[in-house]
Amino acid sequence: MVNRNDSGSWWHSIDLGNGLVSPGVHSLTELQSIYRSMNLPEDLSGKTLLDIGCWDGFYSFEAERHGANVTAVDCCQPKNFFAAHEALNSNVRFYERNVYEIGKENLGSFDIVLFLGVLHHLRHPLLALENVCELTRDFAIIESCITGSRRTEDEPEMRFYEFDELGGQYDNWWTPNFECLVQMVRSVGFARVELLSRNDTQATIKAYRRWNDKPKTTSHSLRLLDVFNAVTFDRHFPRRGGDSVISILAEGVPKSARRWDVRVEIGGFGIHPVYVGPSNELRHGPLTQINCLIPPGLESGRSSLCFWHDGKLSNEFEVELSDSTNVKLLK
Repeated sequence: MVNRNDSGSWWHSIDLGNGLVSPGVHSLTELQSIYRSMNLPEDLSGKTLLDIGCWDGFYSFEAERHGANVTAVDCCQPKNFFAAHEALNSNVRFYERNVYEIGKENLGSFDIVLFLGVLHHLRHPLLALENVCELTRDFAIIESCITGSRRTEDEPEMRFYEFDELGGQYDNWWTPNFECLVQMVRSVGFARVELLSRNDTQATIKAYRRWNDKPKTTSHSLRLLDVFNAVTFDRHFPRRGGDSVISILAEGVPKSARRWDVRVEIGGFGIHPVYVGPSNELRHGPLTQINCLIPPGLESGRSSLCFWHDGKLSNEFEVELSDSTNVKLLK
């Protein structure tokens, strides 16, 4: 039941129908404007969407209104969410989950993930972003408080708050500068990042799992010759864990190639290389070695792998991704 006198207890203003709007700190006009700024498709029919840190649920219910099949998650059970859910006769599914507990195995994966205003509340932000990436099939909208200004963002930096220095709240822990936010998002497995909005204290980005510049035909001058595990140097590829790093041996890559110019794709997901340079492998002559993490969210089994540079696409390899890790028992 929504009480008209609940002013101050709502964070989101939500149109509940019959002329009733919840009395949120953020107005309905403001929230609708933010939703539009995300550039989501007007018709989300057939799309699955996950709202992490939903709180009162404006974005969950708005995405549902546009046709999405919505799942909402928060670390507690917000009473206002359930009041709005009942008033709207909503079909949004809700799970009480900590962001560190969610993953593909217990929630599935989603076309679109919303991760709005959560990052600065987390003690382990990079771990949380890894989970967000694993859950995302197409793109995630990530909004965060940021520190610094446009004049001081050349180097990635992050500020830690031991007590209540940020907004007087004890559960605010970190704020990255904008460059740090972008690099963190790419480092966990998102292929590319698009800026949606920003000011000196807040930024919203759209993080995609796939590249948008893959050539349509392969080039004979760019050849993928071999693939192995960069940590164990064998052909065992665990799809997660500390040794889930793939090394690609290739020829035809110019010495001037930089890692941010090389695109790697595994199982359809794009990933940034962590290393592009000379290889010590001399069986095939001087080669380029490309190391990259295995993108989060892939299933075990066979996945295709390829890369491209400067408009030239390599041939494909297949790798067998495993759920297990190499374990050697010591006697």
